[in-house]
Amino acid sequence: MLLTMIRTGIKVPLRIQNVSELPIKIKILSCCSFSFHRQISTLNSAFSPNGSLIRTASASHYFKKTPSTTLKESSQIRFFTTRSKFSQNGTKALDRNTTTGTIKTAKENESTATTTKKNTLSELKRIFQLAKPETGMIALALFCILLSSVVSMIVPSVIGKLLDHAQTQYTRAQEILEGLITKENDEECAEKDQEEFIYGLTKVQFYSALGAVFVLGAVANTTRVIILKLTGEKLVSRLRTKLLNKVFSQDAFFWDRNRTGDIISRLSTDCSIVSRTVTTNISDGSRSLLQGVAGFCMMSVISWKLTLVMVTIIPPLGVLAAVYGRRVKQLSRMLQEKVGSLTKVSEEQLGSIKMIQNYGAERLELNRYSSEVRKVFQVGVKEALTSGVFFGVTGLVGNIALIALLLTGTNMIQGGALSVGELSSFMMYALYTGSSMFGLSNFYSELMKGAGAATRVFDLYDEKPAILPTVGKVNLLRTSVSRKTPTIAFENVKFRYPTRPESSVFANLNLSIYPGEHVCIVGPSGCGKSSFMALLLRYYDLEGGKIKIGDYDLKDFNLRKFRRMIGVVQQEPILVNGSILENIQYALPRNDYSEDEIEKAVAQSNCHKFLDSFPAGLDTPVGPRGAKLSGGQKQRVALARAFLMDPNILLLDEATSALDTVSESIVAQTLEKRRKEGKTTISVAHRRSTIEHSSRVIVLSKDGMVAESGTFEELIANPDSHLNELLANKV
Repeated sequence: MLLTMIRTGIKVPLRIQNVSELPIKIKILSCCSFSFHRQISTLNSAFSPNGSLIRTASASHYFKKTPSTTLKESSQIRFFTTRSKFSQNGTKALDRNTTTGTIKTAKENESTATTTKKNTLSELKRIFQLAKPETGMIALALFCILLSSVVSMIVPSVIGKLLDHAQTQYTRAQEILEGLITKENDEECAEKDQEEFIYGLTKVQFYSALGAVFVLGAVANTTRVIILKLTGEKLVSRLRTKLLNKVFSQDAFFWDRNRTGDIISRLSTDCSIVSRTVTTNISDGSRSLLQGVAGFCMMSVISWKLTLVMVTIIPPLGVLAAVYGRRVKQLSRMLQEKVGSLTKVSEEQLGSIKMIQNYGAERLELNRYSSEVRKVFQVGVKEALTSGVFFGVTGLVGNIALIALLLTGTNMIQGGALSVGELSSFMMYALYTGSSMFGLSNFYSELMKGAGAATRVFDLYDEKPAILPTVGKVNLLRTSVSRKTPTIAFENVKFRYPTRPESSVFANLNLSIYPGEHVCIVGPSGCGKSSFMALLLRYYDLEGGKIKIGDYDLKDFNLRKFRRMIGVVQQEPILVNGSILENIQYALPRNDYSEDEIEKAVAQSNCHKFLDSFPAGLDTPVGPRGAKLSGGQKQRVALARAFLMDPNILLLDEATSALDTVSESIVAQTLEKRRKEGKTTISVAHRRSTIEHSSRVIVLSKDGMVAESGTFEELIANPDSHLNELLANKV
């Protein structure tokens, strides 16, 4: 009961008759299977009237679980108490507060904020570095923005000028009607009107020039949009290509930790957001900045008093934009993570649609997908509320500023300090400047969204594989390994999967496979048969020992070149979405195979049996992941590719498990021919018929050791052999 109260943090009253009894009481509490470490930061205590000391505090606050200490050490709980003073009346007051802890927490928070700020700046710097190859085009786009902004900022001044001109004409007409101007004076004014110029131009010249300027602005704006669109597409294509290349270079441990759906989300959505940040968002931000600066200067020229009124809205808008930007960055990254999780689930479900239908799990999977959709929706709601509050408050601030401008401006007109045209121009410039400020705040928020997406992109891009696929100490093409079949040796191999470090696969594996052997590896489930294949292809590095290919350590080879020299056929081969012929020739070292060579490989894998039933023959499309072919047909297509490649080392992982007896027999004949030519084949199998066709059988035990090795006839003749036991249990 006491331990439960301590674990759950219930306040425990400890009644101590004497202060000297305190260690004894604590020792009683410490007599449990786990140990404690005492650190008291605040403790309110006082003596009761009868002289006893009563303490009430959270027990979970006093004690901290530390598994590293022993039971003996747990009985020696140290007290980190504050300096205490006893008053003359016998009352003890512990006056230590949590100031030190508060300061420490504040410093930690400040340090975290500084680190986050640095990370954001670093991410933004990397985003802009992505656009370095397109610097010239972006500069041209910015020049077009400058032209279109200048055209836009001319409009308020022109309108103000025209309004003042119209006001003058209206006033003169009113004076004529009221008889304040004689006919002779009116004729003189009319002559002056004919000689009046607008910005030094006649009306015809002025309006013609104004129309030409507007056409120039339209051309500049069109050019800007086209350039930024093309630049954005180039940037996102380059980013996606680089990112996918980085993904291809990752080792198996990376794929054990990451799911395809999340990678797809980063390649598609996140890359698009980053590209938009560098192009469209920079364009909008530059336009807002130019118009804001120009508008502010023009307002200052028209009336510095009204400009001061306008300036008062800048501080609150700046604070709101900063807070909103940080929040949007957090929500953007959160949203992209949720979208990535949603893509993971959908990708997994669509890839397992047949299993889902077979199990009748449609409702279960729909609920699972709906749960992920709700998570995305919840983040979207938070972003919507944040954006709504921000734009609502900033709109209110802008409207208040507008009212203040109108009130001040009308008073200045009444006092003769400002004309109607000037106030009109000022108000239009104020609207331009205000919209520019909103545009800059939106630019900042979009920039933070881009930084959030960039974090996910750069996290993937910066992922460094433990096994570099293109680095090797030995030039593989200059070794004998590339010309003739080498000996394969596992020497004292120790291995465990990085995702399951508590479980050892191979403790001390030693075996050799010589040129010209067809070795079949068998054993109970979980003994390491597929792990053997994975290590031979170096999907993982060893914990100890080495794998030798000929006279060289496997680690010394350029892994990508080494894998291209080995043929591999899996139990469930994955075919690309193309024709059967394209899959047979997929990524082979040569691309000039003759029709006779292809026909030979097709015959060796017994593909003719089903190709004859297809009207298009080898040109028959296989569908996504080979969905239009059966399991046995896919295995035969994969075997045809391996036989066309004719590698010195061929790995077959249950590659004939879906074949009929006739097809398996034909494949066995091909493998026997390879053996006689001195080429090595390594098979993992459970079927007796497959094991019988091998030249040597290696039986692995459950602890990842070689239990026995020999020909099939030798092992099957021994009734106590592990092979007999496995076959009796149907492996």
